[in-house]
Amino acid sequence: MMMNQLQDRLIMLMVLKRQGYRYIARAEHGELRAYKEKPMKYINFWHVFGELPHPIDQQNFEDVEWSDQKPLEIVKEIRKVQKALRCNA
Repeated sequence: MMMNQLQDRLIMLMVLKRQGYRYIARAEHGELRAYKEKPMKYINFWHVFGELPHPIDQQNFEDVEWSDQKPLEIVKEIRKVQKALRCNA
């Protein structure tokens, strides 16, 4: 990823974290959503009972796939992006 892409990703992740979201997952049909509680795969989408997930532009987080075995953890991804930015500085 280019430096400006990493910076944009970090900003999006930080905003989601500040709003209380902890996970990102993509449904089989491509819809991308953020969750406050850890979602589980359910038929063809990720689901948390009693939670309305936050939709995210499908163009973001293209590396997050339906085939992933677990959702992307926002805090871990923030650390990973920060480390990549330090290494590229």
